[in-house]
Amino acid sequence: MYCMTERLNENDQFINKLKNSDHTLAQFYHLDAMNPNSYIERLEMKNNGREVAVANVIENYMSDLTLTSKQIENIDALRNGAKVIVGGQQAGLFGGPLYTLHKIFSIITMSEELKQKYGKAVVPVFWIAGEDHDFDEVNHTFAYNSKKAKLHKIKYHTMTPPESNVSRYSPDKEELNDTLNQFFQNLPETKHSQSVIQLFRNIIDKHQNWTEMFKALLHEVFKDYGVLLIDANYSELRKIEQPLIKQLIQQHKAIDSAFRTTQDQTIANGLTQMIKTDTNVHLFLHEDDMRQLITFKDGEFKLSKSDKTYSESELLTIVEEEPERFSNNVVTRPIMEEWLFNTVAFIGGPSEIKYWAELSDVFKVVDVSMPIVMPRLRISYINERTEKLLKQYGLELNKVLSQGINEDKERFVRAKASSSFIEEVENMKEQQEKLYETLKVDVSENNDNRLLLEKNNEIHQQQYDYLLKRYLLNIERENDISMKHFNEINEVLHPMGGLQERIWNTIQIMNEFGIDVFSPSTYPPLSYTFDHIILKP
Repeated sequence: MYCMTERLNENDQFINKLKNSDHTLAQFYHLDAMNPNSYIERLEMKNNGREVAVANVIENYMSDLTLTSKQIENIDALRNGAKVIVGGQQAGLFGGPLYTLHKIFSIITMSEELKQKYGKAVVPVFWIAGEDHDFDEVNHTFAYNSKKAKLHKIKYHTMTPPESNVSRYSPDKEELNDTLNQFFQNLPETKHSQSVIQLFRNIIDKHQNWTEMFKALLHEVFKDYGVLLIDANYSELRKIEQPLIKQLIQQHKAIDSAFRTTQDQTIANGLTQMIKTDTNVHLFLHEDDMRQLITFKDGEFKLSKSDKTYSESELLTIVEEEPERFSNNVVTRPIMEEWLFNTVAFIGGPSEIKYWAELSDVFKVVDVSMPIVMPRLRISYINERTEKLLKQYGLELNKVLSQGINEDKERFVRAKASSSFIEEVENMKEQQEKLYETLKVDVSENNDNRLLLEKNNEIHQQQYDYLLKRYLLNIERENDISMKHFNEINEVLHPMGGLQERIWNTIQIMNEFGIDVFSPSTYPPLSYTFDHIILKP
């Protein structure tokens, strides 16, 4: 693959502020991601003493997989005190959107760069957010149908969506295979199609629950890079977490206060509020086959989906006897992750890293060190056809990636239209407006007539707008092939008004470029960058 970068013109300046060590952000992040000394500090920091236990748990969690020598080497390195680069994501259908893979490539890239620069072992770890229960976020994906130049939503349907963690959910395999068929019905048959289909069928057949399937896919893609995987909802991991879960319960008032206060400060400094939660405990409890949010009220810990209440001592007893029943919310998940690992840097999506700013003082309250926080790499894939169409219509790749094709499409249509016709319609609009302004003087003292004139002018202007709109629509119909081309470019590079990686699925790229497209032998070595990466076969 050929690799190039583009610097996108973005409305959201958050990443630029992070890149430029902006003082507004500096007060909320404990370390400057742009300062090399921050990395040295993290690499040389004292370990937390949990590395052996965590390495053993990861080894057990991955024991059902055939580990590569590099993965075994990284487990040993982790056990011996190696620092990590970590990031995570929910378990999406068939791997979810491409940015999930791009997070992992970001983790790999930074791990390798630090290893080469400082001569220390740095292990890439991916955190599967299996404790999540919002199934509507992970039960669907999108397939791009190139023949129709349209995106189609592909959804796994079930009459009984899980109310507990997705790690506890076992999907109907027949329905899941039908969903896979629906995806491939929208794709062109390529020389890679059958091997990709078989890969996913094997995963579905071999594994029982939702996150196990996700885990198996990620392992197939990233095993040769040595990536280690762990599910946040893995019961053995919960046993290690017992001390912190107890602390989160005992200090829930101080934690919530620190979170609310810091969030108010971020908003006062012009940052957008990211975390929205009404709880004041920031933990869930698995009860009655449901993941229920805990809230402290009137001296009791109450559950969100039942009438059950607990005292603090009763919750602490459950932590001691059944820690696997607890799980974190958006506030405590980063805390738990960093408490477990000796982390150099956390890598997240552009929105994800923003809410870490709101947790600045929470880290301090529980005496957990906040790592360097960095945005993941952003990557788009472009094939020969799309590149050819860009050249054919004289379109700038950067502009299409960041803004889509509406402006260029309108320019093309107007170039095909009669300029004199458009000018005359615009002139009539201006004349109508001048006439309105003239007549308005004559009716200025009569409110009814003034409203009548205003309405009449509005109707005339709407008619002129309608005339122009329908005229240009007819031009589009006369150039329907070009319109399809514009739409195709947009659906490939700026689908649903955003970047390709937020919508397109892993299957789409495998089907076009091969089942091993993401392997080290095919995928180009990346360098960590804030710019947008473009990959071409």
